[in-house]
Amino acid sequence: MPMIPNLSPEQLEMLRSAVQGPAMRLAALPKAEAEFIAWPFVDTLYDYTQILNSTPLASFPSGPPQNPVFIVGAGAAGMVAAYELLRAGIVPIVLEASDRIGGRNWSQDFQGSNLFAEMGAMRVPVSNKVFWHYAGPGMFNLQTGPFPDPGVVPTNLYYENTLYDWKPGTLPPSPFTKITADFYGFMGPLLKNIWTPWMQEPPDLSQVQKVWQSYIDRYANMSVFEALRQGIPQWTTEDFTAFGALGVGTGGFGPFFTVDFLEMLRLLVNQFETSQKFIVDGFSQLTWNFYTQPVTMPNGTKESLQSLNAVLFNAPVSSVGPGTGTNPSITYLDPNSKSPITTDASAIIVANTTRSMQISLGLTILEKPVISQPVRNALRDLHMMDTSKMFIRTATKFWLDKNGQPVPGIPQTIQTDELPRGVFCLDYPTTQNGIVLISYTWGDDSSKLLGLDVPARFETFKNILNIINPQFAQFLVPLNNEILNVDWQAEPYYFGGYKLQNPGQEPYIKAANYQFLDVLNPSVDTGIYLAGDGVSWSGGWTEGALQTGLNAACAAAQRIGGTVVADSPLTQDPNRYDYGS
Repeated sequence: MPMIPNLSPEQLEMLRSAVQGPAMRLAALPKAEAEFIAWPFVDTLYDYTQILNSTPLASFPSGPPQNPVFIVGAGAAGMVAAYELLRAGIVPIVLEASDRIGGRNWSQDFQGSNLFAEMGAMRVPVSNKVFWHYAGPGMFNLQTGPFPDPGVVPTNLYYENTLYDWKPGTLPPSPFTKITADFYGFMGPLLKNIWTPWMQEPPDLSQVQKVWQSYIDRYANMSVFEALRQGIPQWTTEDFTAFGALGVGTGGFGPFFTVDFLEMLRLLVNQFETSQKFIVDGFSQLTWNFYTQPVTMPNGTKESLQSLNAVLFNAPVSSVGPGTGTNPSITYLDPNSKSPITTDASAIIVANTTRSMQISLGLTILEKPVISQPVRNALRDLHMMDTSKMFIRTATKFWLDKNGQPVPGIPQTIQTDELPRGVFCLDYPTTQNGIVLISYTWGDDSSKLLGLDVPARFETFKNILNIINPQFAQFLVPLNNEILNVDWQAEPYYFGGYKLQNPGQEPYIKAANYQFLDVLNPSVDTGIYLAGDGVSWSGGWTEGALQTGLNAACAAAQRIGGTVVADSPLTQDPNRYDYGS
């Protein structure tokens, strides 16, 4: 997604000086923004950190169940669920359709090197506390670096065939100065209103809840475009065109104009666009560590999912459904015999995309449904964004001099209204090579590229960048002619990039997100629990996958006779907010 940077006090003061008018009267926040982390997330107000400690999520006095627990998908949601169940003494069977761990945490290697391209997740904010619990010191200890955000590093903006140079630490150049001022003039009071009680000691979460409910009431059925049109009535058609093309200089919002405005507001309220880091070790290392890191099991032995061969690769699942008695069943392709296997399970965690749940597993059309009608509606209709990325590896970090300082005239990010859209130069300290994300597109801008094969697409991008900045483009020579590209909507078993609901779909995501609580009601519980960022309040972010993976792990543990820790995700209140119907 395009970025929505939170402005520093200095930048806000510059903005006030540069643009006059009542829209610029952004009130100062009651606490330094750098000290405030919006946690827990506003839609759940459930603090996951309280269960992330040395104690397993559940205990099993009677031992493991007769039938295994299956997990569909070895992405972040499936692997955190598998890891935590293993800590509790349950050895799950993870069925992965591909030959790799990670899902859309995919750090794809360049051949013959230890370098990679982040084909999926590539940045994470400090507010994602579950992610940092696992990735941080004391656990997986993943090395991080700053992400080259526009305006933080030397930036070129190319809009309507005009080049603008954006120097680090300054406001976006005109015409985006006024757009930024207007945008924050609208969004600033919304943020201040909900952050003020959150910043109190202790936080007044009851007031946070009241404010967020008022935003739900106002915006749940409103698109991004309509909310901006009402909130910034002075914007002209040209202003909307500029914001659609480049946002506030950080990436175009045109593909998101039809999306539910609450999705944009969530990003800002939950600080998803603040202090973003990229993972020097690669996002795949998170899920790889879930796979390889040994845990001390209740019987005192040390095992990992890898040592127990708990992940079956090249084992796509074709259906989940009712089994014998009250058990669910699962059908998957045996990776050795290549024959389908159907077997009962004690519980099944389905942790792939919502489109895969519908298309690959048929969860919406079962003759004997294993999920409720509202959840089936969600899987059918929740909106997913198309998204594409292209990476190359260059001989050098041509944007830096020998002292690691920016080379004059060469940007580290380019934002355009042309086909490449977002270009980023990534500085991995372990190599002298450069890694360039030469194109990051989403929505229609991603879909329109599908008719171009990878070599033709690269040449198209390079030709456009040569017009924008010839000094930059001359260095875009892929080592070994290797170009890594992904179109997530065309990837088998994914069928899309990430979930962003449309106006009116808040009840859908509520139904899908809290589906795991079926375990508390024996009359509806089928032993099948959904997980993944697509059923979370934070689609497109690893944090959403991790939180829903923990939800599903607790549900599965309770289903199979475990004693779940106090204050587990099973204590969440699905009716905390009224999202409509």
